[in-house]
Amino acid sequence: MKKRQVSDESLNRIIKYLAITLLIFGIILIAMQFSDFWNWILKAIKTAIVPVLLAYFTSLIVFPVIKYLEKKGVGPRGFSLGIVFVLTVAIIGAGFFYLIPKIVEEITNFFNRDFQTILTYLQTDLRDDFIFGTDIYDQVFTYITETDVLSSTLDSLIPNLINGLTNSLIPILSSIILLPILLIYYLLDYEVISEKIRSVVPQKQVKNAAELGSRLNQTVGAYLRGQVFLMVVLGIVATIVYRLIGLKYYLFFGVLVGVTNIIPYFGQIIAAVPPIIYTFIAQSGPGPITVLAVNLILQFIEGNIFQPLIIGHQLSMHPIVIIISILFFGSLFGAVGIIFASPLAASIRVVYNFYRERKHANEIDTKAEANTS
Repeated sequence: MKKRQVSDESLNRIIKYLAITLLIFGIILIAMQFSDFWNWILKAIKTAIVPVLLAYFTSLIVFPVIKYLEKKGVGPRGFSLGIVFVLTVAIIGAGFFYLIPKIVEEITNFFNRDFQTILTYLQTDLRDDFIFGTDIYDQVFTYITETDVLSSTLDSLIPNLINGLTNSLIPILSSIILLPILLIYYLLDYEVISEKIRSVVPQKQVKNAAELGSRLNQTVGAYLRGQVFLMVVLGIVATIVYRLIGLKYYLFFGVLVGVTNIIPYFGQIIAAVPPIIYTFIAQSGPGPITVLAVNLILQFIEGNIFQPLIIGHQLSMHPIVIIISILFFGSLFGAVGIIFASPLAASIRVVYNFYRERKHANEIDTKAEANTS
């Protein structure tokens, strides 16, 4: 039986693939030797890209309002932009002027009146209420007091927490400072910048790029505007319901519901934990079961009534997709990545759907041409 010989063409292809594989591994090994340099580059890119992304997403919310004013004859662009900018600053300033003093008052009252109650509970009553019994509590307490596990944990936790907050606050503060400047320049030259971006695209893909850009602006912009409106509505509803059930510090807890709603799924859990723990320990006002029931009802209403009405089903994403995007973008950009994971995932979904539509359309055109010929 004759052995099958490998052709020169196949051998050359195998050698080429091996060479490419070795080259890739070599590049990776060389890059690993300069990890500090790449970390510095990545940090610089993150610092630059966060304000730009924030300005872009904010422009998707604001620009339709400017276009509406221009259609009504309010112009030129600088004048309509000035009106929107002043109104936005006035609304945000009024909200802070009204809310911040009241929230600070509630926090001050908490530390003056209820904080000592919580400390007393942790030191004494927790032993009687310990779910595994007093014997287990005593063993755990003895272990903690006789070893340095608590102090060593705090010694490592506090510096890590401060470092993490510092790393998160720097891009957030830089973004907040740069946002108005970037936003003003971007909105003033919105069409010019869009045209410059399109000019980079190859000529045969200009039409597709323009359609994709328009779809991103419309779909993701509507999604972001809906999320902002939903955050405000849910915060107001939660504040009213908390007050109706007699929850102390209802304003702080209600605002917390609205603010954390920007983080899908996890935000609702984060907002529910503090009032539940407070009512359980302080034993004043509604019980923790009532607060838990209220939060579950709010979550149900938000997911089944508010979101379909305000945002619609066009960008409804599976919870697994949202959670993966939070983990992925959170690891890349920290707290800012967690906040913007949802619109980033929405943008990726728009691009993916557009690609599938174009691919399907090309397949139909190819079949039509084959049938014609």
